[in-house]
Amino acid sequence: MTTFAAINLKELKDHESFTSLEEMDKSIYQYIDHIRHDVPQSVIDVLLCLGRASLRCLGLSFMKQATIANMTGYSRNTINKALKALESLGIVDSVRTQTKSGRPSVKVMRILPFCLETLHQKMTSAESDKANGDNELNLMDEFEPILTESKKPLKEDSVQDNIDEIPFGQLDYSFTPKNVVNKSFIQTARPFFGAAKIFQLWGIVKSVMKRRKLESMSCKVNESVTEAFKTTVFMYKANRIKSSFENYFFGVLDSMLSVIKRQEISNERNILFYNWLEE
Repeated sequence: MTTFAAINLKELKDHESFTSLEEMDKSIYQYIDHIRHDVPQSVIDVLLCLGRASLRCLGLSFMKQATIANMTGYSRNTINKALKALESLGIVDSVRTQTKSGRPSVKVMRILPFCLETLHQKMTSAESDKANGDNELNLMDEFEPILTESKKPLKEDSVQDNIDEIPFGQLDYSFTPKNVVNKSFIQTARPFFGAAKIFQLWGIVKSVMKRRKLESMSCKVNESVTEAFKTTVFMYKANRIKSSFENYFFGVLDSMLSVIKRQEISNERNILFYNWLEE
């Protein structure tokens, strides 16, 4: 295990594993894209949490397990196992700091730059040792289930002509309620899906925004939604999606919006800091 001297931000800056926030975010995206189908959602959430806590020293997080548990809603036991899973995959490593007298001090988690060869080697090794009785680290094929509102049957007096004979899934994109679904998203999805599917996918967008506590459809969020959709279409056509189109779209968008939320928090802190200086 690597050791650092007593915590000193200036010295720790020399041990940063990334040169920019964009570089760190890119590595996190790449890790998630390669492990999303092989680990529980808790591992993904803990990695994202470490990323959000690694802004002062890029890649280095001083967050305690109890704090991660409070932020993610998982138990301490699950957090501990998720961190061990990330270490076993070579995504993070443990860095132990020391006091001036040489005694062990705070433990630091360091996110490592993405390396596909190392990740494949670690995952192959993990596969050979997977029968370890760890129930919370079993393989999974899907993301968290997306809950949809129950459908209410139409009243008899509202049924006209042959409306019941037309399957919901056969309505083309023009039937998509534009007062509910973002018009830009409709234009992006219309070459591929009809109204029913577009409406369902927009429900995923709203679910991810709620999960990441993003209330407004800003330009950055809108761009991320479009990019996540196009990425999912490409991966689907390339036969690279192991689960479903909806689950993959959910995962890609969730990763992108988590970065936007992290940047918002960072900007808010900077504004508060500068206001404090002006006072």
